Amino acid sequence: MSAWVVARVGYRVPRRQFDGVVQSVFARACYIACDDSLLTLATAGVADGPTTLVLGSDGPADLRGLFHAGDAVRCRNSRIHGRGLVVELAGATTWRASRPRSWLDRRDTTARVAMARARLVDARRKQSSVLDRSGAAAIGGVERACRRLDAADALAGIERFVGWGEGLTPAGDDYLVGLCAALGALVQGDAARRAFLARVRRFVSAQCVRTTPISAHWLALASRGHFNADLLRALNALRTERDVHVARDALDALMAVGATSGADALTGILSGFAAWMKPSPIVGSEPRQ
Repeated sequence: MSAWVVARVGYRVPRRQFDGVVQSVFARACYIACDDSLLTLATAGVADGPTTLVLGSDGPADLRGLFHAGDAVRCRNSRIHGRGLVVELAGATTWRASRPRSWLDRRDTTARVAMARARLVDARRKQSSVLDRSGAAAIGGVERACRRLDAADALAGIERFVGWGEGLTPAGDDYLVGLCAALGALVQGDAARRAFLARVRRFVSAQCVRTTPISAHWLALASRGHFNADLLRALNALRTERDVHVARDALDALMAVGATSGADALTGILSGFAAWMKPSPIVGSEPRQ
């Protein structure tokens, strides 16, 4: 029987007991359906996340052949049992998103956003997605609606992105995850923005049934304000990271995720900054219903 050790576990993963079923398996990630969530058992080097269990460096490099879709997975007393394998959770450290540091000034944030846009353009030359091929108008509409705090127009635009594109996580969904992350970071105590963001999150949560199971999971997390470490590092590259080299590396690391998933998420982050980097024009008022 194979036995491995989990090095880090996300803060939303049950530590002691759960029952699940393998939903799908890839080289570096095994997705386990557990109640209304989707846990990710990942090989070393995969980014941490709220529902991710990252194996230690001595774990397997490829999970295919070790897990199979439909396999039952059972965790008792911090020990996960599968078909011919055991995964130990007891010694794992809990990953949580770090508290953001003090913000960069507006000039530096503007420069970081410009750098992110330039690097995104370079990445798109190598691998394009449906967002840059035919999404410019829809992205611009969402940004304008968010800037005006026009909830009706924003939700109509957001609806188009759900499930838009191909793959396990369609490009439109990755865009929405990034958008939700940026809006959450930029709400900054503005009552009108908080009300607007709450409507966006409720709407995104309700749309999860319209996309793939894995993408629905990430959208559900985003609608509750939960994001993976690689996305948060890219977000912090624009708002708090003072070392420009660290910021650049964080942006590049996110864009390296998947074929275009990371770049699509960064597109969403940049949309949020385009909409809300400046103060709200109607602070204290309620968004249009």
